[in-house]
Amino acid sequence: MSDQTVTTPSPVEWTRRAVRNAWNTLRTVYYANSVAWRALKSGALVFFGFFLWSASNILLSYQPSWTFLHYSMAYGFVVLIYGPVHHAVVIPLAVRWRRRGGLRTRIGRKLPNAGLAVFLAVVVLLGTFPSGPMVFDFGSALDEAGADVNPDLLCTKSGEAGEQSVHCHLTESDSIASVTVESGGKTIHTDDSPPFEFTVREDELTAVTDQKQFQVVLRDEDGNMIRRYTRTLGMVSDG
Repeated sequence: MSDQTVTTPSPVEWTRRAVRNAWNTLRTVYYANSVAWRALKSGALVFFGFFLWSASNILLSYQPSWTFLHYSMAYGFVVLIYGPVHHAVVIPLAVRWRRRGGLRTRIGRKLPNAGLAVFLAVVVLLGTFPSGPMVFDFGSALDEAGADVNPDLLCTKSGEAGEQSVHCHLTESDSIASVTVESGGKTIHTDDSPPFEFTVREDELTAVTDQKQFQVVLRDEDGNMIRRYTRTLGMVSDG
């Protein structure tokens, strides 16, 4: 009868095997090309992208100084749009071209990585210069959701670049006791009487990642915040 020795792998070897197996599993899922897998991956990315984009916008509405959220916001926004395209179009095309031979095989091998490189470049660009539909003011819809006060904040800007002014007013003033305009954590204007119209100058606003930004806070008679609006100079239309 011969003795059989069972060798227990070292922690380093066990870690290497676990990482290798996880990487192989990830690659298998990444390149899975059946219709069911395409739909599953695309749906998961849409859900993840919307969650990351909206959550970043909500947090930024309450903490405007957390400018690092622009990058998670940009990642969620871009993956929401590009994620399904990558797994429903780019990956199937790359898999098909890899089997053709010649130039198409070489392109097919590089196509997924090229798509991811473009994706990351767009994320960095939008995260550094946030603007347009990527920046959405969720805070005004969520602050004190039970309050029966929901006026629109209408703003227009005028003047030349560098010397612009922004004029804003509320569509209604019922139940509002005061309006405070803040930028960079500092109060630059307070209005305690209707109709709550105000004008701020561009040089009064603080830049957040190269975007001049301000917040408008509505309070009731007890001083409680009932709404907060966040606006950037780029979001305001010309008057």
